[in-house]
Amino acid sequence: MQVINFLVYQVLSNETIFLGLVALVGLLLQRKKFPQVIDGTVKTVIGLTVLSSGAGILISSLSPVVTKLNSTLHVKGVLPTNDAVFGVVLRFSTIAKDTVITFLLAFFLHLILVRVTPGKDFKNAYLTAHLMLYHAAFMNVTLPVVLHTNGFWTVVVGTILNAIYYTYSPAIPRIISRPWMHDVSTLGFMDQVGSILAHFIGKWFGSSKPEQDADNMKLPKWASMFRDNTIVLFFLMPIIFIGIGLAVGQSGIQSLAGTGPDATNWIMWLIIQGFTFTAGIVILLSGVRMFIGSIVPAFKGISDKFLPGAIPALDAPTIFPYSPMGGMFGFLGSTVGCIIVTFATILLHSPVIVFPSPIIMYFDGNVMGVFGNKAGGWRGAIMAGFITGIISSAAVILFYPLTGAVYGSGLTWSNIDYAVVWMPLMYLLKLIRTLVVGMIL
Repeated sequence: MQVINFLVYQVLSNETIFLGLVALVGLLLQRKKFPQVIDGTVKTVIGLTVLSSGAGILISSLSPVVTKLNSTLHVKGVLPTNDAVFGVVLRFSTIAKDTVITFLLAFFLHLILVRVTPGKDFKNAYLTAHLMLYHAAFMNVTLPVVLHTNGFWTVVVGTILNAIYYTYSPAIPRIISRPWMHDVSTLGFMDQVGSILAHFIGKWFGSSKPEQDADNMKLPKWASMFRDNTIVLFFLMPIIFIGIGLAVGQSGIQSLAGTGPDATNWIMWLIIQGFTFTAGIVILLSGVRMFIGSIVPAFKGISDKFLPGAIPALDAPTIFPYSPMGGMFGFLGSTVGCIIVTFATILLHSPVIVFPSPIIMYFDGNVMGVFGNKAGGWRGAIMAGFITGIISSAAVILFYPLTGAVYGSGLTWSNIDYAVVWMPLMYLLKLIRTLVVGMIL
């Protein structure tokens, strides 16, 4: 078991090492020359490391302010964030062990399903390993609640459901994005089903005319500089941080900035956090370009040998470059939507107070914005982020009580597909069990 734990927690669940190994195997299968193997493997690992570093900067700059906002509201609630809630699951040794088994079995069953399933659109290898592990944990805390399963049957049912989802859900964004992603890769971020929602929201609220595209908006000459994502964020993010800071209050933000005689002024600290957030995005996108440029050619070796015609289903940031401005509009819409849900749950005395999630606001918001913009321009991007942000946050009220061992921890899972796929499915399974038990008794 120690060897299995090492392989899972130190190798397979570490996305950087896992995808580095994928690149290495893919290049070796193509019988590339030694320098090409080294080049492709190193750039995959370093590209993903740069990407992860950028994502870490985003979270580290935004989370303290959001956390302080949550504590200032003087209510107990739940913060949707996958990484943190997975840490809670690991405290339960039996559940953690079953999570590992579910993760491994689901991944291998997924590869078998990709191999045997006919149809080009279903040939997608889900490679976002850390999210697969987080989702295996979700299944191992919810299925015992809704189906009253023991450890064995939880693993069996969780394995089957996860493998089906990993295999068939990436076909949705693959089909939708084919005109602009050209089957280079597809999405594997627990947003796959949500992408079709964003697509149709974009169509309903926006326009597909080229001049409405967020990345092609006609701007005055003086404003043409705002086509650069970095410049937009440079001005926008400090404003957002100051807005949140004003809601928290001077004393709350000053406690984050420091209280000594040499402490940074609280407004200046918020502005710098906005700049830091912007730098994180620049770093993240730089890593994305290096990573995609290496992993896609390397993966061809594996797909040609074992999964003919398959493309990789990858993490959310790999989608961002296809519409940088659309992603930013989606982020803004999602941020507003998440904050509205927070205040609504407080004002309506909801049994579960849902705090704004950085994961939903930024990563989900960007993905939804890209799909919304491609379907309906800048208005589609804003509304896709706004509506899916509301749905993702509001659904937590319903599925948080189903999370068994982690219920009451103040943490739960994020991403739109937990709202539109897994929450309804869990209640459906609960209803089926209730009906079956009622018929038997």
